[in-house]
Order: sequence, then C-alpha cells, then structure tokens
Amino acid sequence: MLFLADNQADALTQLAALLAVGSRVLWPEADVQARITFSKDWQQDKVSFDAAIYHGDADQLHTLCEQMAQRNGAIFSVQGFAHGETQLLLERLLIERSLSVNTAAAGNASLMAIG
Repeated sequence: MLFLADNQADALTQLAALLAVGSRVLWPEADVQARITFSKDWQQDKVSFDAAIYHGDADQLHTLCEQMAQRNGAIFSVQGFAHGETQLLLERLLIERSLSVNTAAAGNASLMAIG
C-alpha cells in the first residue's frame, strides 16, 4: 500500500489503519524509518528507551511495571491505558533537559585566582 498525506495527523491515521490490518506500507519519506528502532526483546538492558505506553488490562500493566522496575538505569514514565483508549498524555513523552550555571561560584573562583 502506498500512503500519501499532506499532514502528519492524516499520515498517522493511515499508518494506524495499515497496522490494524497487518499490511506493509510504502512511505515516500525516510523520516519515519529514522525514528523507529526494532528490537526482538525490549527487556534486555542494552535496549534503551525513556518512557513506555501500554494498552491492556490492569493486571498485565502491574506485571509490566514490575518488569520495568527491575531494569537498570534511570526511572521513567509508564502510561497505562485501557484497550482502545486514545487520550495519550503526550506531555509525558517529552524529555526536559536543563543546564544551570552557578555564576556566583564562577565569580568566587576568579576572585581567588586574582587574590
């Protein structure tokens, strides 16, 4: 199937339809390929990710969260949703990074070098 759309929302709708019927897609842009990584076993420590989204029942979500807690590395968000739920919390998928410069310490260091 060839999917063509002039906006991201329609392209994602087309992709969801493709995945729902188990088909393959011919997509004219390489951007999607650059953003997808495939893994046969996401549970391996060498597989890196910053958040997880799960659709399914509560018991399976509980088991998944226990598995996630056993992983080495940073703590990350797990979003759990019922089957068919579409109101994903996109703001939880953003990663905020900040840089703080202690200018007072830099000033004290330069005064010590002078004195």
